[in-house]
Formats: sequence, structure tokens, C-alpha cells
Amino acid sequence: MKETIYSIPINESFEVIDGQCPLCRLHLKLIDDTLDYTLGAAMMEPDVRQRTNALGFCPGHLDALIKRQKRLPLALVLETHIQTLQKSDKHLFSENCYVCDRVGGFLRAYYTNILYLWRTEETFRKKWDAQPMICRPHTAALAAAAPKELSKKEAPVFTASLRQKASAYMQGLSESLAIFIRSFDHRFAGEDLGEHKQAVQVTAAFLSGPKSGA
Repeated sequence: MKETIYSIPINESFEVIDGQCPLCRLHLKLIDDTLDYTLGAAMMEPDVRQRTNALGFCPGHLDALIKRQKRLPLALVLETHIQTLQKSDKHLFSENCYVCDRVGGFLRAYYTNILYLWRTEETFRKKWDAQPMICRPHTAALAAAAPKELSKKEAPVFTASLRQKASAYMQGLSESLAIFIRSFDHRFAGEDLGEHKQAVQVTAAFLSGPKSGA
């Protein structure tokens, strides 16, 4: 497959083996880029401003925009968004988010391309097999996309690999949580927990995936 705007970052993310979800890396990069874009180049694009005016931002992404400390661009975007809400009950009575919408579109393209690469490129499949973990939200998203992008014969094979990867990782989480919980028993006071100190945080990252803000 000729490398594209989607396959290049996918391959780069899957080349990293650090115990974290490669799709979370892609997801967080998309959020970060979209937040920067919203307060930068998008300001001068009428079609994008129409979308930010209509959709606005969810609480998590609005907070992330505020933290970027670009008050004038954000004020301009919010001003026209408020003006749109004043004129339209359709937009006032709906809950949407421009960042979620844009990131979601890119993520769907990533899912399609990941499945294509898995189906057609042996080198990518090796990268896939080497990854110890795909977080639960991205596991669910890939499982939902598989029947649409793969053949009836291929989809169950891919889904089985997702299940196997998740099962092995969850077994490790369960054992780590048990060690962490045991440390609160006075009989094990002073026991060196090592990496198990982060058992709750690591489990939460698997269950929830990336945070909404970046």
C-alpha cells in the first residue's frame, strides 16, 4: 500500500512498544492538532467557522481551549458561536462539539486504514501482534469497524486477535490490582510494590482511553 496521510502516522505509532495503546497516541495527537487548528488557521476559514459556530465545544474541549491561553482567538470563536445560538433553537437545544466531530472523522479513517493494513501488509500485522494492548474504547471501535472493512472470513480472525490481546492484558491488570489491594493489609506493610503502585491509573487508562482534553 502506498503510504498516505493516514498510513504514515499509523505505522509510526505501531512501531512504538511502550505498553500504551497505539491508538491512544494517534487519538491524543488528533485532539492536540485540532485544538491548535481551532485557534489558528481555522479562524480564517469561513466553512470551519460555520461549523464551530453551529457545534460549539463540549466541556472537556472548551476547558482545553481555555488552557491554551489564546484568549483573543477563543473570544472571537465564542462570540460568533453565541450569536448563532441566539438565532437558532436548533443549535441551542443540541449538544455537539466541533473538536469531537473533527477528531471522530479522522479516527474513523484511521480505523479503516488500520484494518486495511492488517489485511494487506504482513509487516504491519507483525507490528499489530507485537502491541501488548489496545485500550477498551479503541478495541470496541475496531471491533465495530471490522465487519464493514473485512471479509466474512477475515473479520472473526481480527476480532479474535482483539479479544486475545485484551484478555492477556486484563489478566495482568487483575494481578496487579490484587497486589496493590494486598498492600493495604498490615501483614504486607512495607512490601515494595514497584510498578504495581500505578495499578489503578494503568487500569483506568485501559478502560477509559484518552482524556477529552489535550
